[in-house]
Amino acid sequence: MASLEHLSAVHATLLVGILLECFAALGWLLAAALLPSMRRATAHWAGFALLQGMAFFLYLNSGRWPDFPVHAIDNMLFVAAFVLQVRGLYLLMGHRPPDKVFLAVLSLSGLAQWMWVAHEQSAWRMATSSLVAGTLCVWTAVTLLRCIREESPHAPRLLGPMLSAPSVIGSTLLALRAVVVMLEPERVIQSDRLDQSIGMLGALSWLFLSLSMALALVGLVLYKLQRKLSQAATHDALTKLPNRRAADDFMAHEALRAQRYGTPLSALMVDIDFFKKVNDQHGHAAGDHVLQTLAGLLKDRARATDLVARWGGEEFLVLLPDTSLAGAQRMGEQMRLAVLGTPFRWQQTAVPITVSIGAATWSSGPFRANALVASADKALYQAKTSGRNRVCLADNCAPLAADDNAAEIQGDCIH
Repeated sequence: MASLEHLSAVHATLLVGILLECFAALGWLLAAALLPSMRRATAHWAGFALLQGMAFFLYLNSGRWPDFPVHAIDNMLFVAAFVLQVRGLYLLMGHRPPDKVFLAVLSLSGLAQWMWVAHEQSAWRMATSSLVAGTLCVWTAVTLLRCIREESPHAPRLLGPMLSAPSVIGSTLLALRAVVVMLEPERVIQSDRLDQSIGMLGALSWLFLSLSMALALVGLVLYKLQRKLSQAATHDALTKLPNRRAADDFMAHEALRAQRYGTPLSALMVDIDFFKKVNDQHGHAAGDHVLQTLAGLLKDRARATDLVARWGGEEFLVLLPDTSLAGAQRMGEQMRLAVLGTPFRWQQTAVPITVSIGAATWSSGPFRANALVASADKALYQAKTSGRNRVCLADNCAPLAADDNAAEIQGDCIH
């Protein structure tokens, strides 16, 4: 590599690219250390940056090794870098990477570089590597879109196109490069002999695309972290069910819809009977297992439009849009019988579990979320005091008196 004073503009641009790729690799290695759940993916992307930096470095020093197939190795490094990029996306999604396909791509690319290693055949070599790398860019774009869709079907509409745009542009430029190379092979061969196969426009394009692809991956990681933080804020860590905050938001949304269309909104308050005995006799790990099992059971029995949330401790709240009190009673009874018929076990020991359920419905008047929940909770208290393992109904829950605790709730219980 020439001294810094005698570097051409192209070589200076590539030198900047090498430094930036090194910083990108360090950043991905830091992310791998700080984000255990994404460690394998970010480690792959550190390799993606390092391989690109190595390819730039070899090109800058190609004049020192005239008898060494530097450009063929450059092409292989770029192809391998794109393979690592796509493979990291598969690992981020938790999918098994198609390693046989990746190995086939690397093998065919290596074979092409070996077959056309001479300067006289550089046009074929460059065209082949450009097509392979372009295909991998398309694969990257598609996998990015798939990753975002799997993360959340409600992702911002422009997020996928924005993050995949650098890969799409890269594939387009690589395809154009392959076409130009095959249209003017003599000029390409001459440029390759003079170590000028990359012009200023090409160097700037590669620098821009490599940084854009790195930023796209950073954007994807940030989106996943934002989703995890949102999940942690609105979901219970033990049962993975929505928490009280999420239930309040759901209730407010469904209440507006119910008021607009004049449909009822019901709530079930579900409580495990004698849960303290489970913890005392079998330990808190057994209690956690019971809570997780019950959460899955309630969620399986609920409809797609319903919400099952952990309200606190051993209490669960089930919100039933467009459901009358009679419908809430049927749903509550189905859940009670499902729990009664499910063999809860912990370390080969049976853990008998029953639940008491209070049901309440809002159907008219001003909606108050605390009134609906308070009515269901008081019906639950009636189920507890009248023998447990039963469903009790609140006759009416809206509107309640200003002092909810003093309101009189009449209810009926079914066992």
